[in-house]
Amino acid sequence: MKKSVLVLILAVILTLYPVRNFITLANTEGTETTVNNEAEEYLRELYDYDIKKAQSNVKKASNLRNDSGVATYVEINNVLKKLNEGKTTYRKIFKDVYIVGDSLMNGLECYNILNSNRLITQVSASLYHLSGNVKKIIKAAPDTVILHYGVNMISTKSSQLNNFISMYTRLIKQIQKGSPDTRIIISGLFPVDRSIARAARFSKIGAYNKALKEMCKELNIEFLDSSSVLKAHPECYGGDGIHLSKAFYDKYWLRHIIREMGIVG
Repeated sequence: MKKSVLVLILAVILTLYPVRNFITLANTEGTETTVNNEAEEYLRELYDYDIKKAQSNVKKASNLRNDSGVATYVEINNVLKKLNEGKTTYRKIFKDVYIVGDSLMNGLECYNILNSNRLITQVSASLYHLSGNVKKIIKAAPDTVILHYGVNMISTKSSQLNNFISMYTRLIKQIQKGSPDTRIIISGLFPVDRSIARAARFSKIGAYNKALKEMCKELNIEFLDSSSVLKAHPECYGGDGIHLSKAFYDKYWLRHIIREMGIVG
């Protein structure tokens, strides 16, 4: 009985509460000030939230490289806008960037997208290619170097994966020691087209990328994940399901690097 009475009283209060508020708003002299203050406080909270969100986006875009020389969110958008308007080129934007790797990186030279003297690539290259060019990279001491290896070294054996990471780690440490101011970015293995994705060795791409991410964390360098680009644009695959069209680099991938890594020239 007591419970029923309490429920009834509560229902009456909830029914009358909005009416009381309306009467108060209509008749109380100081109500307008109170409402305005509450509105200002609410807007201030939204503003603070947007600022924090914007700052988070800037940090994500620049990948927290350091406090000096990091492209801001605005700078990145400005460069992309200029690129779309034809007021700048990839050659200018990537003038201080060396890209080193296998035939997937060789596409940048074949399609004449970047300066060939900033590309150190070779068809069917493995980490032995990188080993033979470490001194060249150190001598050049570029602002940034992007390394892309792995598709020619994928194996279903875990021991081979461990060997791959071990060798990669050793070579990266050599670059870090010889050119400590060079920013090192590891480009993850690209996914292959679904027409060949079921092949045993290609099923290990995820495992290799996971190991590469862990390696980057240990070496305090950056990892570039480009899987989203190819998932969004599968039309860029060539007939072998591995190599890529000019559109991949020119329309999508280099823009992806600008956004994710904050490279603006």
